[in-house]
Amino acid sequence: MASSQQGPDDTIVVARIIGAHGRDGALNIQLLSDVPGRFDSGSQLQVDQRPHRITASRQTGPDTALVWLEGVSSRSQAAPFAGKYLAALPTDAVTLDEGEYFHYQLIGMRVRTDEGEDLGELKEILETGSNDVYIVRDAGGELLIPATVQVVLDVDVAGGSMTVHLPDGLR
Repeated sequence: MASSQQGPDDTIVVARIIGAHGRDGALNIQLLSDVPGRFDSGSQLQVDQRPHRITASRQTGPDTALVWLEGVSSRSQAAPFAGKYLAALPTDAVTLDEGEYFHYQLIGMRVRTDEGEDLGELKEILETGSNDVYIVRDAGGELLIPATVQVVLDVDVAGGSMTVHLPDGLR
């Protein structure tokens, strides 16, 4: 499972800019992509549909990093980026193995059981140590579904639906 999100213009959101860091134009970012090399020097990403080349980066935590963008060399130049998103073009998307999906491809899917019961819409994905957990909501409440091969039987990205087999005691 890759944890990127689709942006409103079909770009792939790969990080949220938390704010400026230090005096040299560094941006503190929250990583939303686990694609290796995504933030390496020379990579090109977009902010507000405008291209920006990364000149340097350094991971600062499990899901945070500092990045420096070409042409941004002071805190005052970096500050306006706070709250915005770094995005990759769809042509820069990585190819996933069969049965792997980006989170943005799954969010919003209708989830049904293998017996035809409509469980609701996949609203969120929790990343845990062993497997992701899908949060499915409908008018009746919320259901937590483990994203394992025993439970998730079929994912139809084009059709926007997922078929699951609910183990006894899951509800």
